Amino acid sequence: MRPVPLASRLAVVGAALAATVAATIGGSSAAPADRLPAPPAAKPAASTPPLAGLKVLITNDDSAQGRDAGFGTDGKGLYTLRHALCAAGADVLVVAPWSQQSGAGARMTPPGFAPVSMTVQPVTVPAAYAGDCVDGSTGGAVFGVCLSASPCAQGTPSASPADAVNVALSRFAATYWPGGPDLVLSGTNFGQNIGATLNHSGTVGAVVTAHEYGVPAIAFSTEVPRDLAQIPTMPFAQTADFAVRLIGALRQRRLLTDDLALNVNHPFVAPGETLGRPVLTDVGRSSDLGLTFLDDVAKTGGTYRLVAGTPAKETRRNADTTALANNRIPITVLDGDWGRTTGRGQLAALVASLR
Repeated sequence: MRPVPLASRLAVVGAALAATVAATIGGSSAAPADRLPAPPAAKPAASTPPLAGLKVLITNDDSAQGRDAGFGTDGKGLYTLRHALCAAGADVLVVAPWSQQSGAGARMTPPGFAPVSMTVQPVTVPAAYAGDCVDGSTGGAVFGVCLSASPCAQGTPSASPADAVNVALSRFAATYWPGGPDLVLSGTNFGQNIGATLNHSGTVGAVVTAHEYGVPAIAFSTEVPRDLAQIPTMPFAQTADFAVRLIGALRQRRLLTDDLALNVNHPFVAPGETLGRPVLTDVGRSSDLGLTFLDDVAKTGGTYRLVAGTPAKETRRNADTTALANNRIPITVLDGDWGRTTGRGQLAALVASLR
């Protein structure tokens, strides 16, 4: 059978996802007005949880430890997502970086000319989440990964998100599930991952790594409010609830396939604003962070200061940046491969002419 080009595969996945987003997540249509009243309903039987039996590996780039209970910068989103998934019947295992790894992209630690030690160490679950997931086959196990042959401790170099997924999918997860996980989730991240900086996100890098193993994967992120005083109220729980709905819909439509890689961002909805609908989007060209270098440096070198500034105007239609700014939930399909199968005609001719 002739292999289906990447662009065609993504088009099919995109069309199916668009239908899922529009129909399954968006709700059903109203019943006909002339329908006769229904007879009294019998007592419903106990329903099966939407994610029952689904084996899910969770990672992030904010750390496995979850010690920042106030702002949630180091794993509160992960534990909130874990709580929601287990409540929906999933069997969850956490393998995440030992400490903060934001901006790590898909960086992996190379062994060089000698082996590199990576320790997968149990993490004490924060008290607020200690009772979650205990009924699954993993018992709700949570592990952090550090670059050390000794036990991980404060100051021990951390593995990257890609490292954590690499060691989990190649070796460690099989100690719980011989066939590996059904799905890898990365997040929920503290802060959005959209537009031109998306490829540099450790949250997304973990998803790309899972894609390389042929495991369906989804990155979830929660937007940081512009008013920093609102950071303690970031909607991690709303993001996690949406994750359960999305995963349940994908599972029902059999879209949790080995080439599925998604990036999802949930907006922070300020008082007086309204949460919009989920939409299928493209990766924007604008940097939501508006990264800017301050100061001047002479020809001999010197020091710049890197700060967040005003984002550039978005020029791509249907961009994730625009959707998030309008309080919608952008869902972006990633190819995870960096390669292109379109627009190569002139280059192909050039390469053929080389001798």
